[in-house]
Amino acid sequence: MHHIKTYTITITRIEEGYRAVCPGLPESETRAPTCAQAFERVEDAIRARIIDAIARREPVPVDRTSVKFLWMNLEEFLV
Repeated sequence: MHHIKTYTITITRIEEGYRAVCPGLPESETRAPTCAQAFERVEDAIRARIIDAIARREPVPVDRTSVKFLWMNLEEFLV
C-alpha cells in the first residue's frame, strides 16, 4: 500500500540568501545562499522528520497548512 503526503514549502528571499520552511513542520526551517539549496535542505529536513517518526513508531507528520493565494496587480500602486 502506498501512502502519499503533501507538504507545503514556502521559500522567501532574505538578506543572507533564502529561507525555506514547511509551515506545517516549523522545525524544518532552513537557510541557504541559493533558492535551490534552500529547497533541497527543507526537503531533507522533512524527510528526516518522517524517518524519525517512523523509527520512533510515531504517526508520520501531516502538513495541515491551508494555502491561500493573493494575486495583486502591482501596476495599480505605481504612479
